[in-house]
Amino acid sequence: MEKRLFSPMEIDALGEMMNISLGSSATAVSNLLEHRVDITTPKVTAIQTADFALGNLEPAMGIEIRYVEGLAGSNIMLLKRSDIKVIVDILMGGETPEEEFELNELTISAVCEVMNQMMGAAATAMSDFLGYQVDISTPQPFELEDLEAFKEHHLPEGAETIVIVRFALRIEGALESEFMNVMSVELAKELLKGLGLGDEDEAEEAAPAPAPAPAPAPEPAASSGGKMSQEEIEAMLAGMGSGEPAPAPEPAASSGGKMSQEE
Repeated sequence: MEKRLFSPMEIDALGEMMNISLGSSATAVSNLLEHRVDITTPKVTAIQTADFALGNLEPAMGIEIRYVEGLAGSNIMLLKRSDIKVIVDILMGGETPEEEFELNELTISAVCEVMNQMMGAAATAMSDFLGYQVDISTPQPFELEDLEAFKEHHLPEGAETIVIVRFALRIEGALESEFMNVMSVELAKELLKGLGLGDEDEAEEAAPAPAPAPAPAPEPAASSGGKMSQEEIEAMLAGMGSGEPAPAPEPAASSGGKMSQEE
């Protein structure tokens, strides 16, 4: 069941921030895989942890990316195991039978390289949004075989609610799928603070509304840290990217981006 912890404007702002930050990483992944990659159409929901399920991503694999500067917490990417195999096969220039695919030293290196490029580009875009440096750790892939063990070991301890962002994923000529981004409510609210959203809404619910008073002259949200209006958010996001990321350029054909079994 979806939890209503965020206003519609906050949901839209989170979706747009994630759309632009992860959408911008499609170019980096396109160049690495030498295939056009599109990451679009985010859908943001806040759900009770007990209700979390993988749905059509099962069987899934996860990649955990921890923030080491600028933000606290982590983002967890969940993809179909078969989609991970497609990505690894493209990068390594071969095809592994499904029953033989496993997370060994070679495939972990390939997965980490793709996710490092992807989330590194996303962190750079996030830095532009927030106005300060955001850095990530080396991505850590893991197999998700037990949903309850995943909740216990990878989600914040005691978290009753988590934020899910679903994306459409397309790799030209190879894949039409989706993936899921999982983050804590605290991290989502921290991201919203970068747009001047979140805290004032909670304060308004906790205290009676003050008597009407003449409104002061508005100050830019980026400098005052105050709550931004819908128009200001749209103007800010429009300056950083469109509602749907521009398609990634066709990567130049070469063999330099492929890994081999000998490597």
